[in-house]
Amino acid sequence: MESANTTTKLDHNGKYLLVLLCYVSVLNSATQGYDSAMMNGLQILPSYTEYFNLTTSTTSLNVAVVFLGSVVATPFAGALADRWGRKWGMAVTAAIALLGAAIQSAAVHEAMFCIGRFIVDISITKGSTAAPDYISETSHPKHRVLLTGLCGAAWYVGGVAAAAITFGTQYLSTTWSWRAPSLLQFLPSMLCLIVLPFVPESPRWLVYNDRYEEARVVLLKYHANGNEDSELLRVEMAEIVQTLEYEKSVQKASFRSLVATRPNRWRFGIVATVSIFCQISGNNIITYYLGTVLTTVGITGVQTQLAINLGLSVFNLICAIAGSSVCEKIGRRPSFLVSTTTMALLLIIVSVLTKQFATTTSQAASAAQVTLIFLFYRAYSLVWTPLAYLYPLEVLSFSLRANGMASYNGLCYLAAFFNTYIIPYAMRWSSWGFYLITALWCFVEVGIMWVYFPETKGMTLEEVDVVFDGTTHADLDIEMKGIPVVEGEEVMDDVVGKYGINGKVKQ
Repeated sequence: MESANTTTKLDHNGKYLLVLLCYVSVLNSATQGYDSAMMNGLQILPSYTEYFNLTTSTTSLNVAVVFLGSVVATPFAGALADRWGRKWGMAVTAAIALLGAAIQSAAVHEAMFCIGRFIVDISITKGSTAAPDYISETSHPKHRVLLTGLCGAAWYVGGVAAAAITFGTQYLSTTWSWRAPSLLQFLPSMLCLIVLPFVPESPRWLVYNDRYEEARVVLLKYHANGNEDSELLRVEMAEIVQTLEYEKSVQKASFRSLVATRPNRWRFGIVATVSIFCQISGNNIITYYLGTVLTTVGITGVQTQLAINLGLSVFNLICAIAGSSVCEKIGRRPSFLVSTTTMALLLIIVSVLTKQFATTTSQAASAAQVTLIFLFYRAYSLVWTPLAYLYPLEVLSFSLRANGMASYNGLCYLAAFFNTYIIPYAMRWSSWGFYLITALWCFVEVGIMWVYFPETKGMTLEEVDVVFDGTTHADLDIEMKGIPVVEGEEVMDDVVGKYGINGKVKQ
């Protein structure tokens, strides 16, 4: 139905929120992306490797220590976002990032450098918990999937920045060739901090903390174009309030709730699975050790390696943005399955070529290996980069979301620490053998995802409850907290088409 009190277009307030959410999404995720591309660049720079006299073990430690900070931050990241709000979680992120980057860039020995990187990852974990929660809970329903996907895609914004900076600082003859990139790691979080006073708090967090009128004002101003009679406002507010009231009545926001019931264990199992799979599917071989990979295929020039690092970061960013824009059309399950199968097949080809050219290399062989690296990352970035954030956020209900995402980051980085620490040793043992083992593991992942991952395409955050609990917890015919009753109106067909919300109004 078409009525005077609905509109398909956002007014200036809605557009303002959309722009700022894009900005916040990009900058929070850029910190982690910056770290990986920076470490790739630093390991290529002779000034860095010579200053610390790096060996295989110290190289592994310098890269992998950043992930240990996540394990330490996990118990606190979710609690901070739940107690003080999503915005405060992002603000604390910026302050910690500044401290870590300062120590890292001022390092005079390896231990000091590792301490700085450890603190940086505490910041990354807090940001990776609060920011995706905030984006998914505050976005207009029509833009939620795209904006949450950008949280993952923006990882490569930081990657491009770091790759470009290390490419430029290679020409510095002093230790600032590696100190400058290290210091600038705090920049994305600090730029995010600037806009936080000008964006609203998550309306779902406000509702959960009994601040109903404040939540309604946010939805009215930024989702409903200021129209008090908007069907979208009534339906969205009712769905959020009733679902969160139900959650508060059956469970508290705690780590224990993640495994308290069978549906919650299913939710958390998916979150844990995604967090581990996104780190041990072959991507970290290239993400953190690109210089080593390129050297094994005969590409040894510093400038050439840095140029490939920059080109790969730009390519990944383009692929991730494209994946964010189409993941709602394709669906989660088929995207995961096709992407991971493709990655496995490409790793098998890389393994064969690496073994074939183990003793002799040629320009053709080197070019083929670089092409395969780009093809592998196209498969990864199109799907895993956006969905690694989007899918866990969807399957977690509100009361589980902050602690669930904190656990996600803890498990993710624990897996990354293990993976990145053993990669140098595995590559020395047998690079082609390690590629083959990783390819076979990707096929195992495909089997697990086929059995375990449900489809959430086209659902609001509240409607995903149907998948796990067998029912939705919102009854739009019930008046709660001053919300007008929606009676006998064919509202939802109209709202679905205009705003991307699904569901039905009882008659």
